[in-house]
Amino acid sequence: MNYRNLIFLHIPKAAGTTLHTILEKHYPRSSLYSIVEEPKRHLQEFGERPQKERGKIRLLKGHFPYGGHQHLVGPSTYVTLLRNPVERVISNYYFVKRTPRHYLYERVHAENMDLAAYVGSRVTEELDNGQVRLLCGVDRDIPWGACGREHLEQAKRHITEHFAVAGVLERFDESLALMGHKLDWQWTPHYENQNITREKNEALDPATLDAIRKANELDLELYEWVSARLDKELDDHRDEIARRLDAMQNAKDMARPLDTLRKLVRRPIG
Repeated sequence: MNYRNLIFLHIPKAAGTTLHTILEKHYPRSSLYSIVEEPKRHLQEFGERPQKERGKIRLLKGHFPYGGHQHLVGPSTYVTLLRNPVERVISNYYFVKRTPRHYLYERVHAENMDLAAYVGSRVTEELDNGQVRLLCGVDRDIPWGACGREHLEQAKRHITEHFAVAGVLERFDESLALMGHKLDWQWTPHYENQNITREKNEALDPATLDAIRKANELDLELYEWVSARLDKELDDHRDEIARRLDAMQNAKDMARPLDTLRKLVRRPIG
């Protein structure tokens, strides 16, 4: 694959933090640039840097919509992970509730929002086909309800034409193995799950689930399309994927005792 730069378009609450840590191990710090908060402003600021400075960046990653390649020097390709839209919205809600630094934390707590109220509040366009918004490039630039089929089709075109891999969280290891194959990684990824939101184990009101689905109909369609596309790519490269999955499992098994020791060392005494 002819690419100089890799762009990881991190969809929130879709195993992105884990993939961040994997990629960071294999790029020098001087050649990577991460965007987490205020993505529109920070991406614009990055694009205003001198070309010589931007030319050093080989890995651009974070919470920003499609279009980051315009600020890099040389050919770029993208990777991303999607998640079942209903599960992603639920995970987003619990993440906001437990994360004081999140921009919605104070409002959610001030208004004592439960999940139903959170979805019904339209507090952020992230809950309105947020994955389509990011992948087509509009993010929160259009109001709630304005995301339409044209945005879905644009997201599909971007994935088809500019993404080496669009995987899904629910098949993380297979998605990672496909990235390794398509991007010709000469290394085997090893990871621990990062930033896992512990949702409450409670029965969800069917009306709330229906509201989430209704607000994310385009995301649901995109997720099914990406899942089917992933199935085909995995089947097309089944032998190489199997080899890489075996290598990943072996690396995980070998690293497990060391990971356990690290956790014990980090555990506070008393």
